[in-house]
Amino acid sequence: MLRLLHTADWHLGHQLHGVERLHEHRAFLEWLLEVLETEGVDALIIAGDVFDSANPPVAAQALFYEFLATARRRCPALDMVIIAGNHDSPARLEAPEPLFRGINARVVGLLPREGRNFQPERLLVPLTDSHGEVAAICVAVPFLRPADLPTMVDDENTDPLVEGVRQVYAMAADAARQRLAPP
Repeated sequence: MLRLLHTADWHLGHQLHGVERLHEHRAFLEWLLEVLETEGVDALIIAGDVFDSANPPVAAQALFYEFLATARRRCPALDMVIIAGNHDSPARLEAPEPLFRGINARVVGLLPREGRNFQPERLLVPLTDSHGEVAAICVAVPFLRPADLPTMVDDENTDPLVEGVRQVYAMAADAARQRLAPP
């Protein structure tokens, strides 16, 4: 059985009427670390809006990286998946990806491409249970911006934005089905 914790919308770096909320964010992340450890969570998914803005304050970035490092130390087998939301800068979130790989955390900020071709299989993240067996596949689709979407044929009956999003999700789901197909 896979124990999964899904969370989103941390908005690290947010201010409320000009007042920093760093102490609140720190308290939340300390609580989350306790939950991950005491509940024996196998996989943590952070589904968007890690930060409150595309250019988060340094203190917010440091808090996030500190959380990831502490989570890795306290829960060595934890799968961590970080997905960009509409408040995140996709490129900024992915920039430290080589370091994330070093702590076995997967970050998806940008829609993966090879040249101009969308690579949906690169959105697939295997999640392992407490026995180290793959128990699920996470299809980690980041927030889709119009520039990410396939070029659509102009059709009066079809909204190109809606159809583009539908196509990205359909291709990602197909890639997951193929990965899960026998054998």
